[in-house]
Amino acid sequence: MKNDRLLRLGYSFFGLLAGDAALLILSIANAVHISLLLHGQLKSQLFTAMGWFIPIAIVSIIGWMLIRIPTVLIISSERILKTSWLLILIVGALLGPLALVIIFLLLSRGMPSSATFTDTGFLWACASMISMVAFGVHCALVGRSARSHTGN
Repeated sequence: MKNDRLLRLGYSFFGLLAGDAALLILSIANAVHISLLLHGQLKSQLFTAMGWFIPIAIVSIIGWMLIRIPTVLIISSERILKTSWLLILIVGALLGPLALVIIFLLLSRGMPSSATFTDTGFLWACASMISMVAFGVHCALVGRSARSHTGN
């Protein structure tokens, strides 16, 4: 049982890396697209993309520690195997914003104001995408592991 939880934590961290990689690929593709529209400036656009990707990736690790680790420890492998992919993706997409709310509450010392959430729409989208990919990869790996242990 302890090895199962440790394995699921590893799958969860691998999922986090996959979610961050998806955001990185999207940000690089966006930088290339913008540089094509601006007829050059690819280097500048890549630096800009990395300038916002790195802090978001760091915050995603904090969100993983706050939300994903407890989620992984609570949800059993059997439950994951019985759940539809649509529900897995929806839950994954909702866990990222939940982590972001908790991070905002921690940063505002539990007293958020309207300024706390001003101009944060992009962060919510990033949190949702990273979390959806991360949870999907985690569940796929858990399912693959469970099937290999049962011989299916």
